[in-house]
Amino acid sequence: MANGSFKPQGHAFGGSDTRVLIAGWIASMALVAMVAVLVTAYFSGGGDSRSPVADGQAPSTVAEQSSDSSQPRPDAGMTRQETADSETVVKSSPDTRIETGAAGDKSVAASESASAPDESGVARKPEDTSGKTPFMPGVKLAGAQGLVPMPSAFARSAPSESVAGWCKELVAHVDAVSTDDCMTGAFKDTGHRSVDGRPMIVGDIPATSRPAQGRVLLISATHGDEPSSIATAFSWIKLMASNGTNYEWNVVPTLNPDGALHSPATRVNANGVDLNRNLPTTGWAKESRDYWRRVGFEKRRFPGESAGSEPENRWLADEIGKFKPNVIISLHAPYGVLDYDGEFPPPQKLGRLNLHRLGVYPGSLGNFASHMRGIPVITVELNDANEPPAEAEVQQMWADLNNWLDRYFRNVRQAKVNTSNDAG
Repeated sequence: MANGSFKPQGHAFGGSDTRVLIAGWIASMALVAMVAVLVTAYFSGGGDSRSPVADGQAPSTVAEQSSDSSQPRPDAGMTRQETADSETVVKSSPDTRIETGAAGDKSVAASESASAPDESGVARKPEDTSGKTPFMPGVKLAGAQGLVPMPSAFARSAPSESVAGWCKELVAHVDAVSTDDCMTGAFKDTGHRSVDGRPMIVGDIPATSRPAQGRVLLISATHGDEPSSIATAFSWIKLMASNGTNYEWNVVPTLNPDGALHSPATRVNANGVDLNRNLPTTGWAKESRDYWRRVGFEKRRFPGESAGSEPENRWLADEIGKFKPNVIISLHAPYGVLDYDGEFPPPQKLGRLNLHRLGVYPGSLGNFASHMRGIPVITVELNDANEPPAEAEVQQMWADLNNWLDRYFRNVRQAKVNTSNDAG
């Protein structure tokens, strides 16, 4: 202060040093901003192509946040795999097309579906769908029947064109069967054909318990003019879906598709043969002719020119050999009784139907399966060929049938244990 002035020595805000420091601070802020922009671009997929997000592989933290989100989602209740599959476009056919999303939505191109972002905003990697046709609960069917929600009880894959065509005919001929019932994904084309070239369809329904306690073959429409048998088979399938089943089932809804889908429906197949008199049983050549003579050469019961001559029966014999059922159930109408062929004690009743053994005929299923192969055959003769039983009756029949199956398979298991103990 000797010269009368005051100038702090070395203060940051004094002189030219202040301007230099301010300029340096501004430059550093600009550099930080530039780095932030580059990092953001890198992790949003717009930078280095090696980014896992750019490759469609979302970081685990993103996936976990999406999965744990508390916000409502349109796919609530579905697993992440189901969600991915349900968004895949499914193969179209001339009669039907498979659509995704809410009813009325239009199918999208495969490229659009594959690249659409999920809820997290991360683009999904296109899924390789070659060789498969995903079929999930949210998928809709559009065709002659309109948009129909697809049941998911046994859904595994989209129905083939031949199954879709079979369903379309079946729904048109059997009032009690809906497109919903038919297009479940449980049915498959076996590759075999009827006389008129219709597919031989089978439903492969797995046991809901593990392991399956046995194998059961269920057949309806051996005689095409008994549509109530078809409706009952479908009702039992729905009960399997809702209640579960301890058994592995093969279901043949139309053993005689040409008769069942003819207008009007016929007992015999397209060759005029009664399929339940045509199976290759012992002594068929003589016994079938004697039988036909006794019924007055009635056309409805013509056994055919030779044993097992019909393609439907050749397929059935082959299917029995491959599936190896422990029990066979055959649905018929309209005698209103319960018939049985086998060594094990029969069921005394199914619903209102009481046991009344009718015996076997040359070429009949009871003769072919039970007498020749030792497979018990339950023949259910419904009361009416056209009208299926009421819902309560169907449920009671199902309960009675399963009670008998449980007894039968317990006996089989016990017999195996006794045999093993004796051998030891």
